[in-house]
Amino acid sequence: MIPGTALIATVYQEGAGIRRWLEALAAQTDAPEEFIIVDAASSDDTVSQITSFPWPGDFPKPHVIVERCNIATGRNIAIQKTEQPVIISTDAGSFPAPDWLTEITRPLMENPDLEVTGGLSLLSADSEFQRFLAKFEAREQSGVSPSQFNPSSRNTAFRRQAWADVGGYPEWLTLAGEDALFTLQLNKIGKKMDYNPKAIVHWEIRKDASAYYKLLYRNGYGAAEAGFAKTHFLRQALIVIFPPLLLLSRHRFRHLKFRYLKNYFNARGWMEGYLSGHRPPPGWHRLDGILLSPEAQRFLPPTGL
Repeated sequence: MIPGTALIATVYQEGAGIRRWLEALAAQTDAPEEFIIVDAASSDDTVSQITSFPWPGDFPKPHVIVERCNIATGRNIAIQKTEQPVIISTDAGSFPAPDWLTEITRPLMENPDLEVTGGLSLLSADSEFQRFLAKFEAREQSGVSPSQFNPSSRNTAFRRQAWADVGGYPEWLTLAGEDALFTLQLNKIGKKMDYNPKAIVHWEIRKDASAYYKLLYRNGYGAAEAGFAKTHFLRQALIVIFPPLLLLSRHRFRHLKFRYLKNYFNARGWMEGYLSGHRPPPGWHRLDGILLSPEAQRFLPPTGL
Protein backbone atom coordinates (compact mmCIF):
# COMPACT_ATOMS: atom_id res chain seq x y z
CA MET A 1 0.00 0.00 0.00
CA ILE A 2 1.21 3.51 -0.87
CA PRO A 3 1.03 5.48 2.38
CA GLY A 4 -0.83 8.78 2.54
CA THR A 5 -2.61 8.43 -0.80
CA ALA A 6 -6.22 8.59 -1.97
CA LEU A 7 -7.40 7.58 -5.43
CA ILE A 8 -10.31 9.65 -6.77
CA ALA A 9 -12.50 9.39 -9.87
CA THR A 10 -15.75 10.76 -11.25
CA VAL A 11 -18.19 8.63 -13.25
CA TYR A 12 -21.46 9.08 -15.13
CA GLN A 13 -23.43 6.58 -17.20
CA GLU A 14 -20.44 4.23 -17.46
CA GLY A 15 -22.32 0.97 -17.03
CA ALA A 16 -21.54 -0.38 -20.49
CA GLY A 17 -17.79 -0.36 -20.02
CA ILE A 18 -16.98 0.23 -16.38
CA ARG A 19 -16.07 -3.35 -15.50
CA ARG A 20 -12.93 -3.19 -17.66
CA TRP A 21 -11.86 -0.06 -15.76
CA LEU A 22 -12.53 -1.69 -12.39
CA GLU A 23 -10.53 -4.75 -13.42
CA ALA A 24 -7.58 -2.57 -14.47
CA LEU A 25 -7.58 -0.89 -11.05
CA ALA A 26 -7.95 -4.18 -9.19
CA ALA A 27 -4.91 -5.54 -11.09
CA GLN A 28 -2.60 -2.81 -9.79
CA THR A 29 0.63 -3.99 -8.20
CA ASP A 30 0.11 -1.50 -5.36
CA ALA A 31 -2.88 0.19 -3.74
CA PRO A 32 -3.89 3.56 -2.29
CA GLU A 33 -5.02 3.93 1.29
CA GLU A 34 -8.42 5.23 0.17
CA PHE A 35 -10.52 5.09 -2.98
CA ILE A 36 -13.37 7.58 -3.53
CA ILE A 37 -15.71 7.69 -6.54
CA VAL A 38 -18.28 10.41 -7.21
CA ASP A 39 -21.13 9.34 -9.48
CA ALA A 40 -23.04 12.24 -11.07
CA ALA A 41 -26.44 10.55 -10.55
CA SER A 42 -26.17 7.90 -13.27
CA SER A 43 -29.46 6.33 -14.32
CA ASP A 44 -27.86 3.06 -15.47
CA ASP A 45 -26.13 0.36 -13.39
CA THR A 46 -22.84 2.22 -12.94
CA VAL A 47 -23.08 2.39 -9.14
CA SER A 48 -24.30 -1.17 -8.66
CA GLN A 49 -21.42 -2.52 -10.74
CA ILE A 50 -18.93 -0.61 -8.61
CA THR A 51 -20.40 -1.69 -5.29
CA SER A 52 -20.76 -5.35 -6.30
CA PHE A 53 -17.30 -5.68 -7.85
CA PRO A 54 -15.11 -8.32 -6.13
CA TRP A 55 -12.19 -6.15 -5.02
CA PRO A 56 -9.04 -8.00 -3.93
CA GLY A 57 -8.30 -7.91 -0.23
CA ASP A 58 -5.34 -5.54 -0.51
CA PHE A 59 -7.24 -2.90 -2.54
CA PRO A 60 -9.60 -0.57 -0.65
CA LYS A 61 -13.26 -0.91 -1.54
CA PRO A 62 -14.35 2.43 -3.02
CA HIS A 63 -16.50 4.84 -1.11
CA VAL A 64 -19.16 5.85 -3.66
CA ILE A 65 -20.86 9.24 -3.41
CA VAL A 66 -23.86 9.98 -5.65
CA GLU A 67 -24.21 13.68 -6.38
CA ARG A 68 -25.62 15.36 -9.47
CA CYS A 69 -22.77 17.67 -10.45
CA ASN A 70 -20.22 18.52 -13.11
CA ILE A 71 -16.78 16.92 -13.30
CA ALA A 72 -14.94 19.67 -11.40
CA THR A 73 -17.42 19.58 -8.52
CA GLY A 74 -17.21 15.80 -8.43
CA ARG A 75 -13.42 15.88 -8.17
CA ASN A 76 -13.59 18.47 -5.38
CA ILE A 77 -16.19 16.47 -3.45
CA ALA A 78 -14.00 13.37 -3.63
CA ILE A 79 -10.93 15.25 -2.38
CA GLN A 80 -12.90 16.89 0.42
CA LYS A 81 -13.93 13.43 1.65
CA THR A 82 -10.34 12.40 2.35
CA GLU A 83 -7.58 13.80 4.50
CA GLN A 84 -4.79 11.94 2.72
CA PRO A 85 -1.93 14.29 1.72
CA VAL A 86 -1.47 12.87 -1.80
CA ILE A 87 -4.33 12.70 -4.30
CA ILE A 88 -4.24 10.36 -7.31
CA SER A 89 -6.74 11.15 -10.07
CA THR A 90 -8.06 9.06 -12.91
CA ASP A 91 -11.23 8.72 -14.99
CA ALA A 92 -13.51 5.90 -16.02
CA GLY A 93 -12.66 4.99 -19.60
CA SER A 94 -8.95 5.18 -18.76
CA PHE A 95 -7.18 1.88 -18.28
CA PRO A 96 -3.96 2.07 -16.26
CA ALA A 97 -1.00 -0.25 -16.72
CA PRO A 98 -0.52 -2.63 -13.74
CA ASP A 99 2.25 -0.52 -12.18
CA TRP A 100 0.49 2.81 -12.78
CA LEU A 101 -0.26 3.63 -9.14
CA THR A 102 3.37 2.97 -8.23
CA GLU A 103 4.77 5.05 -11.07
CA ILE A 104 2.37 8.03 -10.85
CA THR A 105 3.20 8.49 -7.16
CA ARG A 106 6.88 7.55 -7.28
CA PRO A 107 8.20 11.09 -8.01
CA LEU A 108 6.16 12.52 -5.12
CA MET A 109 7.35 9.81 -2.74
CA GLU A 110 10.99 10.31 -3.72
CA ASN A 111 11.04 14.12 -3.81
CA PRO A 112 9.24 15.97 -0.97
CA ASP A 113 9.63 19.27 -2.85
CA LEU A 114 7.67 18.01 -5.86
CA GLU A 115 3.97 18.88 -5.84
CA VAL A 116 2.43 17.55 -9.07
CA THR A 117 3.22 14.65 -11.36
CA GLY A 118 1.64 13.44 -14.59
CA GLY A 119 2.01 10.35 -16.71
CA LEU A 120 1.76 9.21 -20.30
CA SER A 121 -1.73 8.80 -21.78
CA LEU A 122 -2.02 6.58 -24.86
CA LEU A 123 -5.14 6.18 -26.96
CA SER A 124 -6.85 2.81 -26.64
CA ALA A 125 -7.63 1.61 -30.16
CA ASP A 126 -10.38 -0.99 -30.28
CA SER A 127 -12.64 0.22 -33.09
CA GLU A 128 -11.53 1.05 -36.63
CA PHE A 129 -12.11 4.75 -35.97
CA GLN A 130 -10.06 4.63 -32.76
CA ARG A 131 -7.17 2.99 -34.60
CA PHE A 132 -7.29 5.73 -37.22
CA LEU A 133 -7.48 8.42 -34.53
CA ALA A 134 -4.57 6.95 -32.58
CA LYS A 135 -2.33 7.20 -35.67
CA PHE A 136 -3.64 10.67 -36.53
CA GLU A 137 -3.10 12.08 -33.03
CA ALA A 138 0.38 10.55 -32.87
CA ARG A 139 1.33 12.53 -36.00
CA GLU A 140 -0.35 15.70 -34.74
CA GLN A 141 1.45 15.58 -31.38
CA SER A 142 4.85 14.45 -32.62
CA GLY A 143 6.21 17.96 -32.22
CA VAL A 144 5.04 18.55 -28.64
CA SER A 145 7.96 19.22 -26.29
CA PRO A 146 8.15 18.28 -22.58
CA SER A 147 7.90 21.98 -21.68
CA GLN A 148 4.37 21.96 -23.12
CA PHE A 149 3.28 19.11 -20.87
CA ASN A 150 0.09 19.81 -18.91
CA PRO A 151 -1.03 16.83 -16.77
CA SER A 152 -4.52 15.52 -17.45
CA SER A 153 -6.65 14.49 -14.48
CA ARG A 154 -7.04 11.04 -16.01
CA ASN A 155 -3.38 10.45 -15.14
CA THR A 156 -2.00 12.63 -12.39
CA ALA A 157 -1.09 12.81 -8.71
CA PHE A 158 -0.67 15.92 -6.60
CA ARG A 159 -0.35 17.03 -3.04
CA ARG A 160 -3.59 17.97 -1.33
CA GLN A 161 -2.06 21.31 -0.31
CA ALA A 162 -1.37 22.21 -3.94
CA TRP A 163 -5.04 21.56 -4.73
CA ALA A 164 -6.07 23.84 -1.85
CA ASP A 165 -3.63 26.55 -2.89
CA VAL A 166 -5.55 27.17 -6.14
CA GLY A 167 -8.98 26.72 -4.59
CA GLY A 168 -9.56 23.26 -6.03
CA TYR A 169 -10.95 22.48 -9.47
CA PRO A 170 -12.90 25.40 -11.05
CA GLU A 171 -16.54 24.37 -10.60
CA TRP A 172 -17.95 27.27 -12.63
CA LEU A 173 -16.88 25.72 -15.95
CA THR A 174 -19.83 24.14 -17.76
CA LEU A 175 -18.61 21.18 -19.80
CA ALA A 176 -14.85 20.70 -19.81
CA GLY A 177 -11.45 22.31 -19.26
CA GLU A 178 -11.40 21.98 -15.48
CA ASP A 179 -8.22 19.90 -15.35
CA ALA A 180 -6.36 22.11 -17.83
CA LEU A 181 -7.18 25.30 -15.90
CA PHE A 182 -6.36 23.57 -12.61
CA THR A 183 -2.86 22.55 -13.70
CA LEU A 184 -2.20 25.81 -15.55
CA GLN A 185 -2.83 27.65 -12.29
CA LEU A 186 -0.56 25.29 -10.38
CA ASN A 187 2.20 25.91 -12.89
CA LYS A 188 1.64 29.68 -12.87
CA ILE A 189 2.09 30.01 -9.12
CA GLY A 190 5.27 27.96 -9.21
CA LYS A 191 4.21 24.51 -8.09
CA LYS A 192 6.92 22.01 -9.01
CA MET A 193 5.77 19.46 -11.58
CA ASP A 194 7.30 16.32 -13.03
CA TYR A 195 6.48 14.03 -15.94
CA ASN A 196 6.90 10.30 -15.56
CA PRO A 197 6.35 8.49 -18.91
CA LYS A 198 6.42 5.16 -17.06
CA ALA A 199 3.04 6.01 -15.51
CA ILE A 200 0.97 4.76 -18.44
CA VAL A 201 -2.78 5.00 -18.90
CA HIS A 202 -4.60 3.82 -22.01
CA TRP A 203 -7.39 6.25 -22.75
CA GLU A 204 -10.55 5.06 -24.50
CA ILE A 205 -11.46 8.00 -26.69
CA ARG A 206 -14.84 8.07 -28.44
CA LYS A 207 -15.60 5.02 -30.56
CA ASP A 208 -16.91 6.83 -33.65
CA ALA A 209 -16.54 10.16 -35.43
CA SER A 210 -19.87 11.59 -34.24
CA ALA A 211 -19.01 11.09 -30.55
CA TYR A 212 -15.51 12.43 -31.15
CA TYR A 213 -16.83 15.63 -32.72
CA LYS A 214 -19.07 16.15 -29.68
CA LEU A 215 -15.99 15.81 -27.49
CA LEU A 216 -14.15 18.41 -29.57
CA TYR A 217 -17.11 20.77 -29.20
CA ARG A 218 -17.13 20.32 -25.41
CA ASN A 219 -13.39 20.90 -25.19
CA GLY A 220 -13.63 24.06 -27.27
CA TYR A 221 -16.51 25.35 -25.16
CA GLY A 222 -14.58 24.73 -21.95
CA ALA A 223 -11.44 26.35 -23.33
CA ALA A 224 -13.39 29.51 -24.19
CA GLU A 225 -14.88 29.72 -20.69
CA ALA A 226 -11.45 29.14 -19.15
CA GLY A 227 -10.00 31.78 -21.44
CA PHE A 228 -7.03 29.92 -22.87
CA ALA A 229 -5.73 28.96 -26.32
CA LYS A 230 -7.50 31.91 -27.97
CA THR A 231 -4.98 32.11 -30.80
CA HIS A 232 -5.28 28.38 -31.48
CA PHE A 233 -9.06 28.48 -31.77
CA LEU A 234 -9.07 31.63 -33.87
CA ARG A 235 -6.69 29.85 -36.24
CA GLN A 236 -9.15 26.98 -36.41
CA ALA A 237 -11.99 29.41 -37.14
CA LEU A 238 -9.99 30.86 -40.03
CA ILE A 239 -9.55 27.36 -41.45
CA VAL A 240 -13.30 26.80 -41.22
CA ILE A 241 -13.93 30.06 -43.11
CA PHE A 242 -11.14 29.47 -45.62
CA PRO A 243 -10.48 25.69 -45.97
CA PRO A 244 -7.49 26.00 -48.36
CA LEU A 245 -5.45 27.02 -45.30
CA LEU A 246 -5.37 23.30 -44.45
CA LEU A 247 -2.91 22.87 -47.28
CA LEU A 248 -0.37 25.00 -45.42
CA SER A 249 0.00 22.41 -42.65
CA ARG A 250 2.77 19.83 -42.65
CA HIS A 251 0.20 17.10 -43.48
CA ARG A 252 -1.17 18.96 -46.51
CA PHE A 253 -3.44 16.53 -48.40
CA ARG A 254 -3.87 13.90 -45.66
CA HIS A 255 -7.41 13.39 -44.32
CA LEU A 256 -8.65 16.79 -45.44
CA LYS A 257 -12.32 16.18 -44.59
CA PHE A 258 -11.55 14.85 -41.12
CA ARG A 259 -9.15 17.69 -40.37
CA TYR A 260 -11.69 20.26 -41.54
CA LEU A 261 -14.45 18.81 -39.34
CA LYS A 262 -12.07 18.61 -36.38
CA ASN A 263 -11.34 22.32 -36.76
CA TYR A 264 -15.04 23.09 -37.30
CA PHE A 265 -16.37 21.43 -34.13
CA ASN A 266 -13.50 22.64 -31.96
CA ALA A 267 -13.87 26.23 -33.22
CA ARG A 268 -17.68 26.12 -33.01
CA GLY A 269 -17.48 25.01 -29.38
CA TRP A 270 -15.00 27.76 -28.61
CA MET A 271 -17.10 30.48 -30.27
CA GLU A 272 -20.30 29.40 -28.48
CA GLY A 273 -18.48 29.15 -25.17
CA TYR A 274 -16.99 32.60 -25.72
CA LEU A 275 -20.37 34.13 -26.56
CA SER A 276 -22.68 32.37 -24.12
CA GLY A 277 -20.59 30.35 -21.66
CA HIS A 278 -20.08 31.00 -17.98
CA ARG A 279 -17.85 33.84 -16.90
CA PRO A 280 -15.33 33.60 -14.05
CA PRO A 281 -16.76 34.34 -10.59
CA PRO A 282 -15.86 37.65 -8.89
CA GLY A 283 -12.27 37.74 -7.72
CA TRP A 284 -10.78 35.77 -10.60
CA HIS A 285 -8.17 37.68 -12.60
CA ARG A 286 -6.09 36.99 -15.69
CA LEU A 287 -2.30 37.03 -15.69
CA ASP A 288 -0.37 36.35 -18.91
CA GLY A 289 -3.45 34.78 -20.45
CA ILE A 290 -4.23 32.45 -17.50
CA LEU A 291 -7.20 32.92 -15.20
CA LEU A 292 -6.24 32.71 -11.53
CA SER A 293 -8.56 32.05 -8.60
CA PRO A 294 -8.48 34.33 -5.54
CA GLU A 295 -6.65 31.54 -3.68
CA ALA A 296 -3.96 31.25 -6.38
CA GLN A 297 -3.43 35.01 -6.43
CA ARG A 298 -2.16 34.87 -2.85
CA PHE A 299 1.01 33.24 -4.14
CA LEU A 300 1.87 36.02 -6.59
CA PRO A 301 4.14 38.96 -5.76
CA PRO A 302 2.25 42.18 -4.88
CA THR A 303 2.72 43.50 -8.42
CA GLY A 304 1.73 40.18 -10.04
CA LEU A 305 -1.68 41.36 -11.28
